[in-house]
Amino acid sequence: MEEQLIVLSINKLYGACKVELKSQLENFKNKRKELDFFYEQLKGMSKQTNQFDLVDEFSQNQYYQSMDLKRNKLLQHVKEMINKLNKLINEVYHELNTMSIYMYSFRNRDSFYVGIQQPTISILNFTKGGGIFSTNTVLSTNNDLPDVKTFPSLIDDKNFTREFIPMAQNNHFSPAFSCVTKYHNDSYITGDINNHSIKLIKIMKDGKESEDFSIKVECPTSIVKYKNGSIIFITDKQLHCVHIFNMIERKLKTIGGYGNETGKFNEPMCVAIDSSDKVYVADAMNSRIQIFTLNGTFMSTLNIVNQRKPFYPHCILFDENELIVIDNWGSSIFSIDPKQKKVTSIISRYGEAKGFVNRPTFGCIDEHGRLFVSDSGNNRIVCFQKKNFIGSIEMSELGLVGAPLGISVSCNKITFSTTTNEPYLNSVMAWDRYQMKL
Repeated sequence: MEEQLIVLSINKLYGACKVELKSQLENFKNKRKELDFFYEQLKGMSKQTNQFDLVDEFSQNQYYQSMDLKRNKLLQHVKEMINKLNKLINEVYHELNTMSIYMYSFRNRDSFYVGIQQPTISILNFTKGGGIFSTNTVLSTNNDLPDVKTFPSLIDDKNFTREFIPMAQNNHFSPAFSCVTKYHNDSYITGDINNHSIKLIKIMKDGKESEDFSIKVECPTSIVKYKNGSIIFITDKQLHCVHIFNMIERKLKTIGGYGNETGKFNEPMCVAIDSSDKVYVADAMNSRIQIFTLNGTFMSTLNIVNQRKPFYPHCILFDENELIVIDNWGSSIFSIDPKQKKVTSIISRYGEAKGFVNRPTFGCIDEHGRLFVSDSGNNRIVCFQKKNFIGSIEMSELGLVGAPLGISVSCNKITFSTTTNEPYLNSVMAWDRYQMKL
């Protein structure tokens, strides 16, 4: 009886807090709409008055110059107020999700529950030629003389949209996305480590659909499509195996298992497939990369000459005939010639300055040949082209809390999950989607 009263009291308190927070959220959103409207009006006035700059009589007039300065200061002030409101809105979202997580764990106390973290999905758009627009200038990439500026120097929050991915009906917790792979159009295959499942999520104009695959997983760390996506490879860090799932026939094959013998794994983290259909598996805790056929038959081990230890290959991917390796423990990114089994170039090493990385996790390559890496320890995504650093995307500038983790790029969109605790996504929360318009 006493326990029931406690549960009822907590539920009542939770309900009251939830109502209050939602009320605050609506107030903040309404204020932001008002400021957005005011900001647009000011920008329109600025465009009109800027035409007077071409007239000498106005450009040399002190009163006009003073008014122009005040107008620019007002624009900056309104922009700062909008940014503060965005932070407050993010804080309210965080509080709402934190309370929801607590209630889920409280109501289901017999279930395993770890921490409170904030996974999100973020989408950025890029131009056809590879440039990234800010609100003022176009920061274009250059193959020979890399631009080391931060890509989105100014980001207007009103150009972002959020889509909350709710807890599926047959799931116990809200989803926690560890890895993200673009599948078709606006659909994504994700690893939900909180519900031990693989999800196909479709984002549509009138809502979202979430479907769980019939695959028993514990801790999916990467999902890799084979060519047209008819086959997907899923690494499972906890079960020490690689799942090979035929999307058309809905058939599953699992290879590996715990061990350090050939064909066995200890924390497999990622899969890469070369042009001849050889499957490379980053066998992280065994500090090696193993090679298999497409159907999962062991072929050989890729032992890198003079590879330093400790070596924890967190992610591997092919750039033409070179294998890019992201070493999490060694905080380095380098390329390998698989035939010669030698390191061909060092792309990045440990550090906080531009072009350096700290505990990098996952990476992807876009159609322009750019390598995007989740620099999780530095809370940013770094970008390289032809092994030259060309820029970064700071999580703080996107208004996101935490570090980037799983990452995928396709059709000029980069999609990534984030978490507040580096380097692994191992807890629950919502999946937010940000979209920066060009």
